[in-house]
Amino acid sequence: MKKLILTLGIILGFTQIFAQTALKQQTDWLSSYLNKLVVEDDDRKMNVNGHKSKPVFSFAGNKMLMNISTKEENFSMGFNISWLLKDVRKVSYQKQKDGFYKLKLDVPADRIKMDLGFGKDNSVSGSFNVKDEYKDDNNTSFTLDTKDETLVKEVVQRFESAIREAKK
Repeated sequence: MKKLILTLGIILGFTQIFAQTALKQQTDWLSSYLNKLVVEDDDRKMNVNGHKSKPVFSFAGNKMLMNISTKEENFSMGFNISWLLKDVRKVSYQKQKDGFYKLKLDVPADRIKMDLGFGKDNSVSGSFNVKDEYKDDNNTSFTLDTKDETLVKEVVQRFESAIREAKK
């Protein structure tokens, strides 16, 4: 009986390690490609306090993080948005009129966490969760700097795989 319990424990341990490895492989790939594809050229860069800023994506386990910041001589501003992959209800994409694609993540607004800091060195900061009475239609979307639908489909598949792993 002790050997059976030990064997089951080892099997469960390997299963957990494999799941963490699979999730990390997906999120590492997603970080790399999102950082390349989202808002890559001058026309698609975001403005923060009147200055160009590029979002930076990362993952901490099953948490997706997006950081947007700008820094000037006497002022800096940082905006961080995060949510758990298991809270993403659907991943989809849509071709835009200009031929580029928009990636859409359906995440309930009350599951999104935001951190905002501003001042000389983000000295004034706050953290809050979004509350939304329309929880059935909450899309976070990103314009991708690609006209390659095959690549966009792979981004969607990798997200879906990461979400499945996060829900285990």
